[in-house]
Amino acid sequence: MHIRIPIFATLIIAFALWAGCDTGISGDAFKNQPPDTDLSVRDTSLVDNLAGSDRLKSTVFVSWTGSDPDGFVSSFELRFFDRGDRPGAEEGWSRTTSNDSLILLPIPRGQRVADVVFEVRAIDNSGAIDPSPAQSVFPIQNTPPDIRLSSFDLPPDTTFSVFTFAWTASDPEGESNLERIDVSLNDSTNFVALPPDVDFATFVGQDDGGTNTAEARVFTGRGFQSTTIRAPGLLLDAENTFYIRAVDATDTTSVMQRFTWHVKKPHGEVLYVNDYRKAANPLISRFHLALLHDYLPDDVAVDVWNIAEPFVTGNTGNVPRSDALPPNADPTLRLTFSLFKYIYWVSTNTTNTIQGNNLPFSAGVMGDFFDQGGKLMVHSPVSLPINAEDNLGNPAILLLPLTGMISFPDSLRPSLRLPTGAAVNPVGGTVPGTGESLPPLKADAFVISTLPYVTGGTNTIPLYEADYTYLTRQGGRSGPWFGSKVVASLSLDRRVGLFALPLVNEQSGTPLFSGVGGDPADAERAVDLMLESLGFPKR
Repeated sequence: MHIRIPIFATLIIAFALWAGCDTGISGDAFKNQPPDTDLSVRDTSLVDNLAGSDRLKSTVFVSWTGSDPDGFVSSFELRFFDRGDRPGAEEGWSRTTSNDSLILLPIPRGQRVADVVFEVRAIDNSGAIDPSPAQSVFPIQNTPPDIRLSSFDLPPDTTFSVFTFAWTASDPEGESNLERIDVSLNDSTNFVALPPDVDFATFVGQDDGGTNTAEARVFTGRGFQSTTIRAPGLLLDAENTFYIRAVDATDTTSVMQRFTWHVKKPHGEVLYVNDYRKAANPLISRFHLALLHDYLPDDVAVDVWNIAEPFVTGNTGNVPRSDALPPNADPTLRLTFSLFKYIYWVSTNTTNTIQGNNLPFSAGVMGDFFDQGGKLMVHSPVSLPINAEDNLGNPAILLLPLTGMISFPDSLRPSLRLPTGAAVNPVGGTVPGTGESLPPLKADAFVISTLPYVTGGTNTIPLYEADYTYLTRQGGRSGPWFGSKVVASLSLDRRVGLFALPLVNEQSGTPLFSGVGGDPADAERAVDLMLESLGFPKR
């Protein structure tokens, strides 16, 4: 039997049931629970397990994890400290979101070993921090420092008594743990100490008093800072070995580095620079050295510096700068030139490009040489650059007694030539400082290896002009050159001389120029007068 309940009664019953329910949530709400942290190293102390020589290096890789029962871990905080110097509960923490890190653990300065506590604690998304951080004690030992010589600053195979070394030193415990840099010449057991922040030093050999052993003054930094440090044991005209090591605050040394090279003793005030960068340079050098020795007094020694290699190949003549030069023009090359008072420089190229040529690299650091009264005689052909922009500001052009390079009309080939029999005429009267006139010369062979150049103003003294001919691009027509014809000159202060004509054939050694009467000694006489004007000592 079905019982029908009126709709109104049904609503009353439903309301009564609703009214009898409790609308609030009974009990206390759960509080946010802090996260928990675990280290990958489960042992809270490794000291007992890693004693003696088994101690870890000061740089260790550590990883960790965190979990949170009612949220998620958003970050971590970590710290480390010597076990005997525990910081306050909230001191020294660093925050990270990483789960691992390569960490440099600290060793107290001057200590070889340390027991370092590493702690890490997780932080959840509500900011709650693990109240019991995970920790372990790492037994570590001092790691030796490291030092490496800079390959870009090493001396060439042979130097005079000025040389430079550069290096990079580091210490795993931090740069402040480096105590000094030890250096030595030819003795791997006795060192002189440099400050730990020095990474570049120049050694200048002192007068050896007639022996072949000297000490070297030490200058630090690329700014050439003077010190009172002296490195004994430099061997002159002999092979030398440079030793270097880094030393930390515990007196632990790096692996020793060494470099061996030859040191030449300067024997006098005159330097002959062989910069003739062709395989024929021995013949050219013999000629010029004989000319120089015939001019100088018998008791004047001539030091020879060979910077001819690598040789010029191909038509452009562009090659790397000689590896016989020191890599640092300043201070090393600057001080090397200062060992001498007179330089006789024979070159294949000086004016055609800055890159690769030796004189442009050297010219900018010859100030000290000239300030102490130095005199320079240069034998070099003059040639134009293929790309003028690559030669802007060429220091060799600024040094040499010329005011500019010649230019060609578009209708001419970019070359001139001296035909056989062409006149090479003196300019002006007597050569300054000599009281004598230059002999007129003539070409004994066809010469195309050098160009005339421009002099003018008050800073140059032209000495010779040559009768060049030109050749047109179209039709190969030739005629006399009416532009500047200067091929030899002096600077007004008579510090630099330039002779641009080749004196002998580089293959046969036969003279290319002689006097108008046919005497080849006249060309050599012209060079002698230039040397005399410059002040080179005369027999």
